[in-house]
Amino acid sequence: MTATLTLDKAGRVVLPKRLRDHLHLHAGSILRAEIVGDKIELAEEASSAQVIRKKDGLPVIIGWEGFDAAKAVRDMREDQVARLTPPAHP
Repeated sequence: MTATLTLDKAGRVVLPKRLRDHLHLHAGSILRAEIVGDKIELAEEASSAQVIRKKDGLPVIIGWEGFDAAKAVRDMREDQVARLTPPAHP
């Protein structure tokens, strides 16, 4: 997966949503930048990496530092209800 990024006047770049989603990056994720040859390599720091446990022999992501599973479930339910609720007619 590749993307073209544009540097702004302050030297910032935004990682496109599809890249963030693919790598499960979220607000507060800590990235390490390293120059490798003539490239910049980004890697997620271990302190913000996802917590993965084995369940029935399969790796399962159970969260990360600062992750609130109950809030995530509530938010997903609210989004689903909002999508499935027909618009009100006056």
